[in-house]
Amino acid sequence: MLKLIQDNFGVYLAAFIMWGFLMSFLYNMVKKSSVPNGDKTVMWISLALFISYMMSDPLLNIALGYDILDSSFAYVIWALSDLTILLIVWLIARKRNLAQAPAKLYVYTGLLVNSSLFLAMYFDINYAYTGSWWFWDVYSITVNLMDIMMLIALFSNKDFLGLVKLYRRVRGQAEPA
Repeated sequence: MLKLIQDNFGVYLAAFIMWGFLMSFLYNMVKKSSVPNGDKTVMWISLALFISYMMSDPLLNIALGYDILDSSFAYVIWALSDLTILLIVWLIARKRNLAQAPAKLYVYTGLLVNSSLFLAMYFDINYAYTGSWWFWDVYSITVNLMDIMMLIALFSNKDFLGLVKLYRRVRGQAEPA
């Protein structure tokens, strides 16, 4: 029974996260339309993330006749999807600095952490330990926290966790006035 709840919860949580990226795109589109010459960077990042998450959504794949969760190769697909979208986000936001679009650092961080965890899960399932262990729980929690972090960043476009400050401190850059 617990396994059934965990499996279904994960699928519906993925759909909820995808819905969140759609809402962040729509929110940023309305926000941009209220300021005619406003910056569109966060809006385009939101759209790119929504499309990426929609294409790899388990419910959509099942509706199309393919159960992506039947294979451990799904982790590789998700990792490649995140790395591809990371490149697309970089192309969208490369002309914006962190003061203009702090959300891009949060998206970069979230996508890099998620893709690393996807690849680690793939190697763990196929080449290492095959039973459930603590890493699987870390994976489940961290991937979802990274998705929520990216959603909050896209809605707020603020440095709410201090990652931009930390990035500047590590790089030895001064805080903007």
